[in-house]
Amino acid sequence: MQNARKKLFIPAVITAALTIGSLAGCSATSGSSSSPSATGSSDSAPSASLPASFPKSDVPLIDGTMLVARGDKENGWSVTVQPDNKTGFADAKAKLEKAGYKLAAGATDTKAVYTNDKYTVAVGTPGISVTYTVTAN
Repeated sequence: MQNARKKLFIPAVITAALTIGSLAGCSATSGSSSSPSATGSSDSAPSASLPASFPKSDVPLIDGTMLVARGDKENGWSVTVQPDNKTGFADAKAKLEKAGYKLAAGATDTKAVYTNDKYTVAVGTPGISVTYTVTAN
């Protein structure tokens, strides 16, 4: 019973994290676009680096400018990418599916949870940027 609760709890936590991360991404984006020095191009966005512990070979990310990248194996990782094109969310889902991840029930047009034997990956978008929340199973 404990294991069943954990399996239900993890997607709920990830969905909540995506919602919070999406809201944070929106406020950061709107703040930078209102600054007088912002050019509106992706070149002006600050670039973050993935933590050394991020499972790069197991969790495929879309191409683009990395806006947020933090976390560790014990607590999970949060990564937000501003994609190079407007199909970032669809591209993120396609990459996860191609890597063998299975889509969990409850996906919407802006949020989805994928799992494999090693990781649970929640992916969401508040508009254009894509946020990944990754936890080890």
